[in-house]
Amino acid sequence: MSEEFEDGAEEEFSPESLAEFISAFMSTAAQTEFIYRKNYCTTVANRIYSEWGSEGFCELMVAMDRKADWISDILFESPDLADIAFQKYGIYDQNITKKARETDAMIELNKKLWRLRRKYAKLIVDEIIAKDSQTTDE
Repeated sequence: MSEEFEDGAEEEFSPESLAEFISAFMSTAAQTEFIYRKNYCTTVANRIYSEWGSEGFCELMVAMDRKADWISDILFESPDLADIAFQKYGIYDQNITKKARETDAMIELNKKLWRLRRKYAKLIVDEIIAKDSQTTDE
């Protein structure tokens, strides 16, 4: 397969070079989609926060939970951490939440929560089924 360019030169295209071109094109398209999605989500989150603050985020979380059939809970809020830091050490750190995510205690908590997640999901379903069977028996 060959193609003639404006200056009259001809370039040979091999199946390998065509496959490389298609691969590079598809990879770039996937990266572009990822970057667009990431930027769009960041823009939406910033817009919600700038207009409605933390309360807007809470409503967004509830809407996401409903749409995705999730059950989310906020473990810690920035004011909780800031209040403890101020009461106990007399300091205020505006980056305390960001720092908290990197602590050994938070990593340990997340690991424990993920392990317990399955256990409690089973217990919750068992309780729901038990209550449903009681109401159908009555």
